[in-house]
Amino acid sequence: MSDVKHNSMSEPRPADEEAVKVFRSIKDDVLKEIHRLNREDARHGLHEMDKLKHITEYTPTLYATEDVAFGRTYFAKIHLGDGKYVHARAHKNHNGEIKFYSLLTTPECAVWDEDTPLEYFID
Repeated sequence: MSDVKHNSMSEPRPADEEAVKVFRSIKDDVLKEIHRLNREDARHGLHEMDKLKHITEYTPTLYATEDVAFGRTYFAKIHLGDGKYVHARAHKNHNGEIKFYSLLTTPECAVWDEDTPLEYFID
């Protein structure tokens, strides 16, 4: 089983047609998770998601993959406008079904900048 220190994630590369297709298919789930995080931030007084202000685009810019027993895991850096990014994870099974898995969040951050490297994450 993969973890942050032991995984076979590929090197990040510019998003191509495959990555765009995968992450466009889960766009609604990604946006729902962003809104859920925003509500949680407001409830706890964190306001981390306020950094986004408005989502003006949804463009995967980088992605990486990891082949796993039940298909392929995808990681992406997605530009949401105004130099703000989220890191998303999705899974595509052998039947081609694509499911949203998670966004990268830490206690300090959920919105990243262009210079933040795309790295392996669990949730």
